[in-house]
Amino acid sequence: MRELCSGLSLSGVTAAVATTLRGYDPSVDEAADAALKNTGVEIFYFPTVASEWLGERYALSPALGKFLAESVGRYDLVHLHALWQYPILAASRTCQSQRIPYVLSPCGLLDDYSLRQRAVFKKTYGFLVERPTLAKVSCIHFTSEMEKRQAFLFGTNPPSAVIPLSIRTEEIPNVSKGSFRASFPEIGNRFILLFLGRLHPKKRLDIVVDAFASLASRVKNIHLVIAGPDDGAAEKARISLEKSGLLEKSTFTGPLSGAAKWAAFQDTDLFLLPSEDENFGIAALEAMACGVPVLISDRVGLANAVLEGEAGLVLPRDWRVWSDALERLLGNPALRQRMGEMGRRLVSDRFTTERMAEAMKKLYAQILAGSRPDDE
Repeated sequence: MRELCSGLSLSGVTAAVATTLRGYDPSVDEAADAALKNTGVEIFYFPTVASEWLGERYALSPALGKFLAESVGRYDLVHLHALWQYPILAASRTCQSQRIPYVLSPCGLLDDYSLRQRAVFKKTYGFLVERPTLAKVSCIHFTSEMEKRQAFLFGTNPPSAVIPLSIRTEEIPNVSKGSFRASFPEIGNRFILLFLGRLHPKKRLDIVVDAFASLASRVKNIHLVIAGPDDGAAEKARISLEKSGLLEKSTFTGPLSGAAKWAAFQDTDLFLLPSEDENFGIAALEAMACGVPVLISDRVGLANAVLEGEAGLVLPRDWRVWSDALERLLGNPALRQRMGEMGRRLVSDRFTTERMAEAMKKLYAQILAGSRPDDE
C-alpha cells in the first residue's frame, strides 16, 4: 500500500491513507510513514475499541467510521485493502451511500486457504457483509492470475484487473556485503539458505527444515537463516532442527526490517518460500531485486513470472524435491549467478513502483470514465 501510494503521488495523484492503530509498530511504521509523507501522501490513524459481542479480535473503530462519513466525499475514488475487517465494512458502505466508486484488493483473503480458516465465521460474515461489498465494487484488484482464479471460488464475479505488486529498487539501502554475516558470526563462510516471512504454518517452514536436514547430511558448508515474526510455526521448526542436531547450523533472527533485512538478502545464496498459499510473494521479489535465486512453491503468485524470467525454480510442496534442488543449485555457481542476474532484470522490467502506479492510475481513470476495467 505504501509503495502504491508513493508511486501514485509522484505521478500526480492526490493520495491519502486512512487506517487504524491496530498492529501499529513504531519501530517499523514511523520511518515508513515519514518516507511516505515526504512524497505528499496524508496518513490518518484512528484508535480501535473491542467489539462488545465478539471481543478484541474483532475490534471496531467508530472514529474511523466518523472520518469516512465526513471525508470520503472529498475524493474521487476509494481503494480498499483486505477483507473481513471493520474498516472495509465502514468504507464500502460509506462509498455506496455517497456514490463514490471503490476498488478492492483482497490481499489473498479470498484464496481457498484463507477461506478455510475460521470457515464458519467467514461463511456467515461473507454472506451478510462481504458479498454485498463485492457486489457493488467498481473493480477487484488481484496481484496475480493465480489469486484471481482462486478468488472466484468465493462465488462472485465482479469486474477485475491483475496488477502485480512492486518495489522501489533505487531505495534499497546500500549495505556492505558481509555485514549480515558479521552480525551473526555463527554463520561463518557457509552457504546461506534464507527463509524470510511470517513464521506461519501456511508458509510451510516444515518443508524448509526437512529439506535442510536431508541436505546437511550431504553438503556440510550450509547454514539456514529463518527470519520473521513468529506466527505459530517457530517452535516446531526449532524442535525439529534440535532433533536433527542442526541448531548450531541454524539462526533464528526474529523480524528483520530496513537495512538489516536488505543486508540478509545481500549475503544470501538461495531464498526459499514453499508456501501452501501466497497470493503474490513480495519477499521473493525483494530477493530477486538483490540478485538472489529463488525457490518457491507452485502456490506462490509469482511462480509464472519466476519461470518465465528464469530467476529460480518453482517446486511442488515436497521436501525431498526441495532437498535435491538445493543440492543441484549449490553445486552449480554459474547457474546461481545466471538466475540472480535474471531475477534483477525481471524486477527492473516488470515490477517497478512506477509501472504499478501507472497501471493503477489507468485503472482508476477507466472506472471514473464509466468503463469496465476488464472489457479490453
